[in-house]
Amino acid sequence: MNGPLPSFTFIVPALNEAENIPAVLKEIGAVTRESGVSDYEIIVVDDGSSDETANVVVKLASRHTNIALVRNETRRGVGKSFMAGVALAKKEYCLIVPGDNEFALDFFPGAVATLVSGGSDFVVTYVSNPRLRPRHRRIFSFLYITLFNFLFGTDFRYTNGIVIYPTEWIRTVKLISGGYTFQSEALLKAHREGKRLVSTGMTVRPRAHGKSKIFSMRAMMEILASLARMKYADLICRDDS
Repeated sequence: MNGPLPSFTFIVPALNEAENIPAVLKEIGAVTRESGVSDYEIIVVDDGSSDETANVVVKLASRHTNIALVRNETRRGVGKSFMAGVALAKKEYCLIVPGDNEFALDFFPGAVATLVSGGSDFVVTYVSNPRLRPRHRRIFSFLYITLFNFLFGTDFRYTNGIVIYPTEWIRTVKLISGGYTFQSEALLKAHREGKRLVSTGMTVRPRAHGKSKIFSMRAMMEILASLARMKYADLICRDDS
């Protein structure tokens, strides 16, 4: 490593993830120790949960001073929940860690080394073991990224994993999407600005508790509507430039 270790804000959006949250926060503690990162904070954003998510986080925060809870009284979506955490972030970099505990943080030590070396502005993850996911999930991911790259003339491998952002940059970004497409939009903006994006593999695992919330009619309609708005905004922006 060529420089001092940066600091990180882990933002954990959670909707009814009371049973999964303890494992997520425990893993964050483990990978920061492994990476030598001591300056970090965790912001859990409870997106209107109806279970004990908030109470579980409050109990954990009483034992760990670097854990904070933000509560949305009603559901706002994963993108707006992440940006609510960004608004409070105090560290140099921030990243989203879904509260469902599906994404492993095994990539984090290597990502820290990449950032310290100055080799990238952002670290973008992709799923390195996609066959662990159900076939319909793999098909959906393939269709989504293919459509996204076609619409915007990009060649992203994956845009819905964990991304490490410079906090000051993501804080100033105005996003149209408040849902599942928010990271695609953020990465598109970074790409258009010529930011250096390094991709790295990340493993996924089956959910221990609960079901994925992406496969609902509401979520599908939200994704299509967001892509349409993003395309229109991108066309306007490129015409103005």
